[in-house]
Amino acid sequence: MMNFSGWYSGRYSVALAANDMRRQISIIMLTGLVVGLSALSVQGAESCSDKTVPALPPALLEKAREQAVIDDEAIKNAMDKARERAKAITILENKHSAAGKKAAEETNAVYRSQEFQDKVKYYEQGQEDLLIPRAKKEIKEQEKGILADSEKIYLFLSSSIPESSFQGYMAYLDGVPEIVPVMMGMVGGRDKKHKKERIKWWSKVLKKDTTCEDKPEARCDKLKVPITIKPALFRQYEITEVPTLIYARGDEVFQLQGDVGIVTLLETVNQEAKSPSLTALTTKIRER
Repeated sequence: MMNFSGWYSGRYSVALAANDMRRQISIIMLTGLVVGLSALSVQGAESCSDKTVPALPPALLEKAREQAVIDDEAIKNAMDKARERAKAITILENKHSAAGKKAAEETNAVYRSQEFQDKVKYYEQGQEDLLIPRAKKEIKEQEKGILADSEKIYLFLSSSIPESSFQGYMAYLDGVPEIVPVMMGMVGGRDKKHKKERIKWWSKVLKKDTTCEDKPEARCDKLKVPITIKPALFRQYEITEVPTLIYARGDEVFQLQGDVGIVTLLETVNQEAKSPSLTALTTKIRER
C-alpha cells in the first residue's frame, strides 16, 4: 500500500522547488529586459543629440596634449629652417633693367616734347571737352560783361544749320561771353561710333580761317567758344526752330528766329526790348 502522504509531501516539495526556479528565471529575464531597454534608451538619446560629446579618458586626454606640444615644436623647427634658407636666396639681377630704363626715358622725352604736345592739342580740338557745359559759377562770371544780373541772352543752334552759317555765328561769339550758344546735343550723339564724325564737324565750324586746311604739320587756329549742351533750355523756352535768339530780362522774354546773323537778331529784338545793354553789346560786336 502506497504511502500517499509521503508521495504528496515529496511532490509538493518538488513543486515548490520548480516554482522557485521559475520565479528566479522570470526575475532574471525581467531584469535583462529592463537593462536592455535602458541601454536602448540611452543609445537613442545619444543618437538624437548632436551636442553630446563623450569625455575622453584622462590618460587619452593627456596623450593628446603631449602630441600637440610635439606638433607645435615641429612647426617651430620648420619655420626656423625656412628662415635660414631664405637668407641664402639670391635675387637675380634683371638683365633688361638698363634697356627698360632707357626706353622709359625716351618715351617720357617724346611725350614731353613740344611736337608731341602740339599733336595732342591738335587732336583734342573739336572734341567733347569744347562742349562740356560750363560750371554755373564760370557762366555767371563770364556773362556779366555788359549785361545786368537780371539779363540773359541765349543763341540756340544745331548742326542742322549750314556749316558756313554756324561758323559765322562762332566767329561773332568768340570773345563775347554775354551771349551763350546752346545746343540740344552733339553731332551723332555721344557714342564712340560717331567720334570721328564729331571731330571732323567741329574742326570745320570752329576754324578762325575757313580756307585753312587741318594737317598735323599745319594746324589751323580754332575759335574758343564754349558751347552749352542743355536740352532743358530748349524745353524751357519751347525752341522748335534754330537759330533762335532769346533775350530774357527778369520776367520778360523776347524771342526771334531766323538765320540772319547775330547783329541783325540783336538789333531786331532790341527794337521791342529797348535795352541799353543790347545797344552796347551790338556796338561792341560791330566794332570788333
